[in-house]
Amino acid sequence: MRSRAPAGVVQARLYVQRRVVFCACAAAFVAGLVEPSGPAAPLFLCSLLGIAMALAQSPGLHPHLDRCEQGAPLFGRELARAKALVPCVAAVSAGLCFAGAQLARGVSTVPVTLSVTLAAVVASTLVALSATTRRGLARTLYVLLAACTSAGAYALVAAARSPAAELAFCAFVAFFALRQYGETLARYDPI
Repeated sequence: MRSRAPAGVVQARLYVQRRVVFCACAAAFVAGLVEPSGPAAPLFLCSLLGIAMALAQSPGLHPHLDRCEQGAPLFGRELARAKALVPCVAAVSAGLCFAGAQLARGVSTVPVTLSVTLAAVVASTLVALSATTRRGLARTLYVLLAACTSAGAYALVAAARSPAAELAFCAFVAFFALRQYGETLARYDPI
């Protein structure tokens, strides 16, 4: 796989959405300063930020980027991977900002909470990406499915007390969500 064109897609989208990414990181940092320790706040807040960033990848919001990406030497699956990296980078950055604020407060459970949070954030963000190519009820259902993914991950951590099961669940969901998004974009691939 070529890396120059996908890296350009990621760089351009992050540049265009830099203010939103900064605001998401700032919100996560402030929440980390005032919120008590535990996986609920970072998991749900950062998942929500990831879902919002995934929806910001919808076609038509940045028409100049859409036209450039359509002219780039990319297959649909490569474009899907590149466009999936953007909200994942933003959501993971927000999670790291939350963890940094928790570390500044002296919370001792940050490493476990961070790993659980990042897994759920990436999974729910990748599920929400499939909403960007749909309209109406299907779009709403994908957003709800993304929210259910983060709720299911939290249930595995909080109720079942099994971070390993949560990580496995999130890896499974993330793999199939990215594959589904790639297949959807591959349908529009002219080659």
